Amino acid sequence: MVTSQTKAVIMMTTYNGEKYIEQQLDSLIEQTFKNWDLYISDDGSNDQTIQILERYMSQDHRIKKILHHSDHHGAFNNFYNVIYYVKSISNEHYQYFFYCDQDDIWDKRKMATEIECLRKEKKPALCYSDLELITGEGIDTNNKMSDFTDIDVTDNPYNLFFSYRYIWGTTMAHNRLLWDQIYVDKNTGKYNISHDNYIGKYAAIMGQISFINQPLVFYRRTGNNVSGTPGKYGGKFGILKRLFTKLPQIINQHASVYSDDLYFIKHLDKHTIFTNELAEAIRRGGLTSLKFLKKYKIQTSQSKISNLSIRLILMSKVYKRTITFNRKIL
Repeated sequence: MVTSQTKAVIMMTTYNGEKYIEQQLDSLIEQTFKNWDLYISDDGSNDQTIQILERYMSQDHRIKKILHHSDHHGAFNNFYNVIYYVKSISNEHYQYFFYCDQDDIWDKRKMATEIECLRKEKKPALCYSDLELITGEGIDTNNKMSDFTDIDVTDNPYNLFFSYRYIWGTTMAHNRLLWDQIYVDKNTGKYNISHDNYIGKYAAIMGQISFINQPLVFYRRTGNNVSGTPGKYGGKFGILKRLFTKLPQIINQHASVYSDDLYFIKHLDKHTIFTNELAEAIRRGGLTSLKFLKKYKIQTSQSKISNLSIRLILMSKVYKRTITFNRKIL
């Protein structure tokens, strides 16, 4: 059960967030679960973000430290900076782990709801929720992320290894058992790996993933977000048009996913049959990869054309010739 000794840590990243950061911090302070500490990594803000953070820090002892990120800049890398820091300090008193963007707003019961979801698990476990989309001005659009794309990966967690579309970091939480499995070093950030997808893979291989089918985060769309909202492309012809007009981008996205997979597999303490076969499928491509997809029933979208594109890219091995793929795995 959740007791007064139950404690969580929130890891947050910021960069020139003065316009929205106060609303996010207020939503953390208003959480019904109160026993948390906050660590923040700032990626070199040149607006009033640091001053705002320092003001809140002086008023709330739970805001423990503001890190000034200096290496491997970028949103994903900034997260690894704070993750690595929390890994490096004495953190045994934290049982639950959360990740926070600077411009969203958390439902006041987000932490309590996710801790309740995780507390009975006796193995590494991660949960995540849906998101409610709001405009840059904070107006509710009455749209959820699940209205645009299927974000429930629980039926087949192995789909995580072929798409970034599922787990959105600001919605997720996980337990201590999963935290102890996650490998991060000083250089992890330079590979520009999506931290939420990376952490989700550990849960997919070693434990349990749960999806909370309700929005626990108000997800602000400002036009400058690192993660875009999946679009509706007008049926199969719209998807075909996107496939051909954005083919280089799609190939690079696949290359990034597969190189991230290889990084994850390389740093696993214990490999499984799945991870061994996945590494072989990525390195060889061609028929080996197609047999792998069939064996593990990989389907990352309800669209037949979208799933066909995965198979064509793997079969052709075109991803192996991209700078994205080769730079990451060297």
